[in-house]
Amino acid sequence: MRDVVDIHQDLIEKSKKGNRVAQKALFDLYSKAMYNIVVRLVGNRDDSADITQDGFIDAFTRLDQFEYKATFGAWLKRIMVNRAINFLNRRRIHSDLEFDLEDYMEDDPMENVAELMLQLNHSLAEIPEGCRVVFTLFYFEGYDHSEIASILKTSESTSKSQLSRAKKLLCELMNIKIEA
Repeated sequence: MRDVVDIHQDLIEKSKKGNRVAQKALFDLYSKAMYNIVVRLVGNRDDSADITQDGFIDAFTRLDQFEYKATFGAWLKRIMVNRAINFLNRRRIHSDLEFDLEDYMEDDPMENVAELMLQLNHSLAEIPEGCRVVFTLFYFEGYDHSEIASILKTSESTSKSQLSRAKKLLCELMNIKIEA
């Protein structure tokens, strides 16, 4: 595997040496994106802020393990996703969904994309945890079903059915919110 050149290599190398200014700069560059990932997975802003903070502490503590095999952002995102999943596993009442649903997502273009994203984020917080996590990992983070199954320690069919259920529930919630 070929090493990746990271655009923030100078900041990363300084951070590896304990330079707090460089660490703060990396935090400033990545914190909002990492928080958004975590909040979509966890669904709670307070918990997400704590998880993101802990994720950065973990990343800076383990920075010597970062070897440029992927971008720093991808490496950091993996840490955040793992922390969020671990948080959910600790408080989860896990429900396995072993049935297939049809794809209920319909294209309903809206003029105001920002409003649509806000409604989507609010709706995501209302659906069951398993569905929310799978939906977020699949659509926002780009994982496929085999990767999601590995992360969540479940089957690919469970990942697929939870995604299908999430799409159905989101469609119903979004239609309710759009009509209101």
